[in-house]
Amino acid sequence: MKIAGVVLAGGQSSRYGQPKMFELFAGQPLYKHSLTALQKNRLDPIIIATNAHLQHQFGQENVQWIIEKQPHQGPLFALHSIMTAYPDVEWFFVVASDMPYMNANFIKKIVGLIDDAYDAIVPTQALRDQPLAALYRRTALPRAKQLTEQNKRSMKVLLEQIRVCYVPFDDNSPTFVNINAQQDWSQTTKKEFNDE
Repeated sequence: MKIAGVVLAGGQSSRYGQPKMFELFAGQPLYKHSLTALQKNRLDPIIIATNAHLQHQFGQENVQWIIEKQPHQGPLFALHSIMTAYPDVEWFFVVASDMPYMNANFIKKIVGLIDDAYDAIVPTQALRDQPLAALYRRTALPRAKQLTEQNKRSMKVLLEQIRVCYVPFDDNSPTFVNINAQQDWSQTTKKEFNDE
């Protein structure tokens, strides 16, 4: 069974003001924390999904690239194009590029829950689901394709129409801290960075 690791790094960063995935945290660009967590679990292939405008700003990474033909269409469009491009991959671990505390132990835990009864395995907290730190199975592709053809962009809409295993996490778990705006960095000073 092939499990791909995917870093979604094609966003506009409009609230942040500049491409946030290249901002440094603990001495590494933000995207690198997500990338390293996937690589430590030996997922294969490792894919960065971005756009032509941003690709040259990444380091020399040993990854495969998905370059969006139409930038800034959102994660559902990206998921659809990635699944279509890799027909031999069964599961796709999708992680956003702006999560400074993404770590290998979290990836390992979610991968360990793979079950043919589900089309997705999604972490959830009391206040929100975390669809951009989740596993998606190839069986979700027909529904994703249908939604993109209807110009739907919400991952939530996809999750409402497929079989999802929701995995509860504590509301205070730092794993899901993400950086959307400059002030979001204040969250990182209150969390302990811990990756085994």
